[in-house]
Amino acid sequence: EGPGEDVPELPGLTFESKLALTYAQSFDVYRYGDGYSLIDVHDSARYLVVPEGKEVPEGLSEDVVVLQQPFDRIYLAATSAMSLFDALECLDRIRMTGTRESGWYIDHAVEAMERGDMIFAGKYSEPDYELLVGEGCDLAVESTMILPTPKVKEMIEELGIPVFID
Repeated sequence: EGPGEDVPELPGLTFESKLALTYAQSFDVYRYGDGYSLIDVHDSARYLVVPEGKEVPEGLSEDVVVLQQPFDRIYLAATSAMSLFDALECLDRIRMTGTRESGWYIDHAVEAMERGDMIFAGKYSEPDYELLVGEGCDLAVESTMILPTPKVKEMIEELGIPVFID
């Protein structure tokens, strides 16, 4: 943390460090005690990642989106992120996708859909809300393409599903 930089204060949490980013410029990650992290996506939103088994701090600003771990039933509508999940070998966290099997160029995603481990839940602008709820979706990862259709984001959030815009 350099001199003059503002560290977001979060009630009940103690700042530990800021993630050093080599190439990324449009977000910052602040680490706090007990495994909490704040992802600040510039000009967009702030997300507090709450570790599994830990409580959401009281008195958080309303603009902070809470992401309670674990995430193992993700709706991934941001197709470009699939390659990152694949590289991290955690496609098993994605249960639903906004792209049909025929639209994937990532072999592991196609294989997961063929096995039924991953299912199509409607494209980013027209998700199957009933399926998201029925499958126990715990996080929706959307691309900025959702921004012109704010009603979709609002509806997903009304269902109690946090939305992370990539």
